Amino acid sequence: PAPTAPGSLVELVQTPRQREILDRLTAVMSLLEGHADYVMDGVGPQVVPSVAEIREKFARRRRTGAGRLDRVLRRVLGMDAKLRQYRDGERFVRTVVDEVGMAGFNRVWTSPNTLPTRAEIARPEEWVARVRPAAGTGG
Repeated sequence: PAPTAPGSLVELVQTPRQREILDRLTAVMSLLEGHADYVMDGVGPQVVPSVAEIREKFARRRRTGAGRLDRVLRRVLGMDAKLRQYRDGERFVRTVVDEVGMAGFNRVWTSPNTLPTRAEIARPEEWVARVRPAAGTGG
């Protein structure tokens, strides 16, 4: 998924180098946001009694934004892709944890070289294939 909508104002003024940097930042933000969602989903009501309510409020805010002006601005600036970023990041984390376990997933934090690319966020199996050999057993 593109970090900005095709033809968005941001995309029109970006240089190739800026686009490359934004792609990298988008991948890292997707990872962080996806990990936060994954962890929040793992916290039970015995730890945080209002976790379900918090999760629903976050999800609603992401879906609707602050209002009509917010939605229009996000679309014009290409920021509607931010919603995909949350979804894709969480899917990346869940897929990797399911495949290699939490220990294998945690390799993501060990080096800038083990951070996923934007393409790997979209295709977690590529990240697993790239990082797993360095882990030996894969976690």
